Parts: sequence; structure tokens; C-alpha cells
Amino acid sequence: MKPKDCNMNQKLVEQNVNGIRMRTLIAGSGPPLLLVHGFPLSHEMWLPQIMHFQSRYTVIAPDLRGFGDTDISTGVVTMEQHARDLNSLLQALKIEDPVSYCGLSMGGYIAWEFWKHFADRLHALILCDTRADADSDEGVNNRLKMADLVLRHGPEAISTAMIPNLISESSQQRQPHLSKNLVSMIEATNREGIAASQKGMAARSDFSNQIKNIRIPTLFIGGSEDRLTPPEVMNWMSSQVPESKYSEVSNVGHMAPMEAPEAVNQMMDDFLTAGANA
Repeated sequence: MKPKDCNMNQKLVEQNVNGIRMRTLIAGSGPPLLLVHGFPLSHEMWLPQIMHFQSRYTVIAPDLRGFGDTDISTGVVTMEQHARDLNSLLQALKIEDPVSYCGLSMGGYIAWEFWKHFADRLHALILCDTRADADSDEGVNNRLKMADLVLRHGPEAISTAMIPNLISESSQQRQPHLSKNLVSMIEATNREGIAASQKGMAARSDFSNQIKNIRIPTLFIGGSEDRLTPPEVMNWMSSQVPESKYSEVSNVGHMAPMEAPEAVNQMMDDFLTAGANA
């Protein structure tokens, strides 16, 4: 472990996890809250949540395999591999209490695998702007084309084009810094890492018939203008998971935690202090 000071409440650590060096931001103290970023980003997408929750939780925000400052694997990185990395990370960090797991988009795909293989490690689930079904044939082909494009031309070939699917038009207008931050995050990501997880998402399992078996407190959060995982998708999942809740964030797209951090933090707060601890 190689800690690097961030501020009084935060530190960056590096752990050997399943043959790679994994970088993780650890902040605060209290019950563990695991934040799992989306594609093709890093733990930095969660900075508003880290700052908000570090006063009451041990916030664990890793860079997944191939992203941020974590080592890269070439070929295909499956959602199960990411889930196994997270389990090994928690072991390395000596986190013994069940975690509240919050994942966005790809982080949600990984959540299903984490629940499947490590259910005893979960206290609660928060699923932001994600889905339980697998890709259609068209979706698979689009992912494989993007992976090939990035391998050939680098992340700059996709960074700007991704923005309309990531944040709403109103967020682009009202918060122009969000687009810049997302483009910077994407362009800082290694092309091999992007391609490997894109291929892994293309091959991911369909959990739409399994989520009815989830028996832990679960919250779904979605943006009202999300093009990739629209409200009807989020609502349907919530209808399948017993006693789960769906909360919608107005006027935002796929990156609800970045676009409306105060609203999302409040939804998470209400859930973690009431529903998840009931």
C-alpha cells in the first residue's frame, strides 16, 4: 500500500489486486460506501459524493481495471472480472463489514455480478442510470465498433461524440464545465483499457430475470432525460426488485451524480439513513 495524501480526510492507496496495481481513493470513516464509476471514466466522477459522504462513511472509490491510474489489461475485461477485483480490493483493505454499493452505468453492470458472486458482502445497492438486460445484437456491434475505433485512433476519437449521451442538453448549457471535465476524463483513459471493458460490456450477462431475487435494500436513481437508460428502464427494474425504490432526477441525463450532485446526494442520504438501515 502506498498512501498519498489528498487532504485531511482522504488518501490515495495502491493495492495489488488479482495481478494488477489498483488505485483507490479512501475518504472518511464509518460504514463502508463503495462507489463504482461508469465507462470510460474514473473515480473522479464521484468527487461530489466523496466530499458529501466522507464525514459519516468510509468512502471507497476505486479506479477500475484499465481506468484512471489502475493498471490496464488488454483483450477483454468482463463485468465478472471487475466484480472479482472489487471483492479482492475489499479484502486487501480489510473491509469486513458489508458495503453499501453505489454504481453508475457500467458500475451497475458490475453490481449484478458482485451481487451474484459476493452477496454476503452487500448491505445495500444504489444503482444509478444503468440496466439489467444484455445488449441487443445492434448494441453489441456498436460496442465492438467503438472498441476498434478507439484502438486505432485513441480516446479522442470518441470523447466529444459521447457527451450528448452522457449529459442532458440543459446540463450542457447550464454547466459547460461538465462537458470539459468528462472529455478530459475520457481522453486521459488508455485506449486498451477502454476497448477491453467495452468488449466486456458487449459480452455481459442478462440479469433481467434474476434481479427479482435481490433481498437487500435497493435504490434506483435515474435522470429524467437519460437517453441510454431512460426512466422507463429504471422504473421497470425497480418494479422487479422487491421493496426497492426509484428516484428520478429532473432535467439531467446519464450522469445524474455529476449533473445534480445535491439532489442525488440527498436521495442517497435518505435511503442510507432510513431505508437501508431500517
